[in-house]
Parts: sequence; structure tokens; C-alpha cells
Amino acid sequence: MRRPTTRKRADQGFTLLVALGVVAVVTMAVLLSYRVVSREADTQSDVRRQKEAFFAAEAGLAEGREALRLRRGLGDSTYTATLAALSGAAAADVGLAGANPPWLEVLPGTGAGGWNYLSLTPGAMPASEKAAADNDPYVEYPLQNNVRYRVFVRDDNDDALGNAQDSNNQVWVIAIGEVVNPKGRPTRAVIQALVTNQSAATANGPGCASRGCGPDNTFNNTQDTESPDTTVVRTIP
Repeated sequence: MRRPTTRKRADQGFTLLVALGVVAVVTMAVLLSYRVVSREADTQSDVRRQKEAFFAAEAGLAEGREALRLRRGLGDSTYTATLAALSGAAAADVGLAGANPPWLEVLPGTGAGGWNYLSLTPGAMPASEKAAADNDPYVEYPLQNNVRYRVFVRDDNDDALGNAQDSNNQVWVIAIGEVVNPKGRPTRAVIQALVTNQSAATANGPGCASRGCGPDNTFNNTQDTESPDTTVVRTIP
């Protein structure tokens, strides 16, 4: 039996070092790829939660406007009585505490912290909403248990009396949509709108329909009872 020479032992040691180097490079590449994929997944999750929070705020704003319309009633010309009825529900959190005039909660929810939740209730949903277009039932879908919103209102400071008196029939409504993240801080969206309540009927339509023209976008129709004005006639050069 021959003993390995010093040169052979050196070659074997060099091969081992190369193998270890290759393993280290591959390991670093795998870790870097995992980090990039994880960051991309986190980014996509943040974008999805931001959209959900925005849609929740939009839904809260629409519901809040309708609630204010119902509270105001047909006999009130301003929002003074509505603001007085909500005076005991001043916001004490969600970044609105201490505002002057204070923000008043329009839709106090039954959830923790006064939040309204947009959770789905599969037991009360018809079968058509739980299946695809070909009647193939969904195996699983998000229940939105972590999506919620709150709505607040205050006067637009049209006078020096703050929320105590509304003179121009306009109020600020703010809706806060939030998506709770069990692994981190919640994602929040805030929408603010100046709301004016009008009691007169309005009619709007595409083109000139709202100004009395017919379906062919001309004024040759029975809605215009006055004779045409021919004092000024313009011609195309």
C-alpha cells in the first residue's frame, strides 16, 4: 500500500476548498433570492391592503353621507340640529382627538373601538354569490374580518360658532378605512369630502340632455317650448 504523496494531499485539500466555496456561493444566492421574493411578497401585500383600506373608506363615506341625510330630515335647512344631536360623540382617538371644532362620530360601530366591520356572512349569502359564473362553488374566499371603517363629521367653520351653528348647509365628512394586520401595524386610508345637502330635484344626463335637447343631441324636440333666437346667426367660414 502506497501512502499519498504530499502533492496528492495538497490537490485533495484544494478540491475541498473549491467545493466549500461553491456551496457558500450557492447558499448566498439562495438566501438573496429568498430575501428578494419575500420583499416582493410584502410589497404586494401592502398594495392590496392599501386598496382594501381605501375601498373601506369609500364605503364608509357613502354610508355616512346617507346617514347624515336621514338625520337631517326634510324640514331642516341646515345641519345645526344634526350636529347638536351628535355633540356627545366627539372623536377621542384615530388621530382626530383635540380638533377644534371637534370631529363627531356619525356611525358608531359595535366592534372594538367603535369600528364598523365589512365582514362577509356566508351563512346569509345566496348560493349565486358563493360560486363562479359556471355555478362552480368557491372552495375558499376571504371573509374580510380585518377590514373596518369609521365616519366623522364637523362644521366647515362658516361662522364663528364652530359646530354649534351651521349657516351654509355644508359640513366636512371624513371616513377612515383600516385593514388590521396581525403581523404588524394596520394599513389606513383617510377620505375627506365637503358635503352639501340639497332638497331640490336635479336631473343630469350625458351630452346636452340636461339642457333640454333630444336623444339625437339636438334641440329639435318638444321640450323646448320657446321659439328659436335668430337675432345672432353664426356661420362656419
